[in-house]
Formats: sequence, C-alpha cells, structure tokens
Amino acid sequence: MLETLRERLLSVQQDFASGLKTLSDKSKEAKVKSKPRTVPYLPRYSAGLELLSRYEDTWAALHRRAKECANAGELVDSEVVMLSAHWEKKKTSLIELQEQLQQLPGLIADLESMTANLAHLEASFEEVENHLLHLEDLCGQCELERYKHTQSQHLENYKKSKRKELETFKGFRKTTDVTSSICFL
Repeated sequence: MLETLRERLLSVQQDFASGLKTLSDKSKEAKVKSKPRTVPYLPRYSAGLELLSRYEDTWAALHRRAKECANAGELVDSEVVMLSAHWEKKKTSLIELQEQLQQLPGLIADLESMTANLAHLEASFEEVENHLLHLEDLCGQCELERYKHTQSQHLENYKKSKRKELETFKGFRKTTDVTSSICFL
C-alpha cells in the first residue's frame, strides 16, 4: 500500500514538474516574441500587455506554488521512504517471529521426547544401581566365603600342626615311658 502511494506521489511530482517546465518554456517563448516589438506599438496593445502581465504574474505564482508543492512532495516522499523502511524492519521481525512460532510445536515435541528419554534413563539408572547393590552384596558374600575358607584352612592347618605336635608329644611320651620303664627295671 505504501509502495503504490509512493509511486503515485512520484508520478504526480514528475507530471507536475514537466507541466511547469512546459509552462515556463511557453512563458519564455512569449517573452522572446514580445521583446522584438518596439515601444511605439505599446500604446496600441496596452490592454493585451496588461493581460499578459497578469497572466505572467499568475503563472509565476503558480510556478512558486508548484515548487513549494514539489518541496512538500519531496518531504512527504522522504517520510514515506522512512516509514516504508521502518515497516519493512517490523515485517522482517514479524516474519522471523512467525517462523520461530512455527518451530515451537517441534521444539515442544523434542522436549517431550527428551523428558521421556530422561524418565527412561532414570529407570535404567535405578535398575543399574539396584544391580550394583546386589553385586556389592555378592562381593561381600564372596569375601566372607573367602575369609571363611581362609579361616577354615588356617584352622585345618592349626589342627594338623596340633595333631603333629600331639603325635610328637605322644611319641615322645611313649619313648619317655619306655625309657622310664627301662630305667625302673
């Protein structure tokens, strides 16, 4: 809408300027034609001269007003150009906003998908944590079994060493009993 208004103003301004140029050219031609006339003829055509003078004054006033209108048109044109640029920026911003708003449902779907993935990951982490706790319990049981086994081996070794000592002691005692019986004899 602003572009068509601007185009119309430019075409009116050009038409007006060309019309003024045509009028000023005709006015100059009229002045050139009237200059060759000599002074003796002036009294005869004084009514035409007066009419021509008024006509020239009117055209000069029209020319001044046309220049003023052209200046005002240029001001309006510059304002229209500034407004057009301003609204183009607003339009660009609005288009960008619209594009971002169109991407919003996709973003929401992605967020929902991520939320579901996070919930799934949370469940997986809890499951892994439970398995780790179970593994820790199993490791503790294995260590306890190892410790029991080690302790039972120590006990078994201790028992063996004590049996050997006992057998040695019994063997020593038999030999001492035999020697003491021999000594009594």
